[in-house]
Amino acid sequence: MAFVERSQEMTLGQLFQQYHDLYAKTRCATASEIKTNFTRYFGDWFPRRLSSIKKLDVQARINSLAEGAHFHRANRAHDDLRAVFSWAIKQGVFEGKNPCVGIARFKTQSRERFITPEEFESFMKALQSEKNTKLRDFFYLCLFTGARQSNVLAMRWEDIDFRLALWNIPKTKNGEAHTVPLTPLAMEVLQTRQNNKSIWVFPGTGESGHLVEPKAAWRRILKVAKLQDLRMHDLRRTLGSYMAMSNQSLQIIGKALGHRSPTSTMVYARLANDPVRSAMQAAQQQMLTAAGLVNLDNTVIPMRKSRKRTR
Repeated sequence: MAFVERSQEMTLGQLFQQYHDLYAKTRCATASEIKTNFTRYFGDWFPRRLSSIKKLDVQARINSLAEGAHFHRANRAHDDLRAVFSWAIKQGVFEGKNPCVGIARFKTQSRERFITPEEFESFMKALQSEKNTKLRDFFYLCLFTGARQSNVLAMRWEDIDFRLALWNIPKTKNGEAHTVPLTPLAMEVLQTRQNNKSIWVFPGTGESGHLVEPKAAWRRILKVAKLQDLRMHDLRRTLGSYMAMSNQSLQIIGKALGHRSPTSTMVYARLANDPVRSAMQAAQQQMLTAAGLVNLDNTVIPMRKSRKRTR
């Protein structure tokens, strides 16, 4: 009897397909990304019955995914697997315990990587030299809109208001709609792509109908630009960083990037101090000039005269 029940138990592959079709596909803006990553991280477990996946198995897999300091990847994989099992238990298709509960996760720090002013020339030259115009335009829009990669991939023509220069994203990662003001640079890219007859701005040949994560093209561009440790998501962070360096408020940056929580925008607080520091330095130079402590070549006269030591 136990053998019959076990033989009828759902496999992880069957469960994930149901989770994707009945839940993630209609409720998660990043459903295609979740499917790609879940298959990459747990595809070899798809034939396994749910009850055969134990807590030790999950911990070992998460640990292996974290190798090479890929802590974000490991934690994200754990989140996805835990969500799938939680959904199964809630729907009554699995009566066991969630093997993802109690797993030791990895401590991570907020990533601050963006394209620095010293790197921008080589990056833009490499991007301009990309022969695949669809991929090139995709990277341009990631940079010019500051939107999440998944939203740019799934950008539809019907969501773009060319008259008002607005892009209405129906659902973002946080589950809410977000309106992105389109700058002249972003509009120029979109206008050059209007001749495609697809409902998608970046059509693809896969199941989703639109372009999927173009990792090969990204690696190619980084190789030409001779840049290290730069991810596609860092294009979004780059826009926020340069807004901070232009003395924009954290509230405006959060509004532009669609942050629901102010905590998400705090990573830019350090950069926002740079223009403030420059303004303070300019004011201080004016003070010293008024006091006659600045030479004609704008070099500052030492405020304390050095004393000769006496023996």
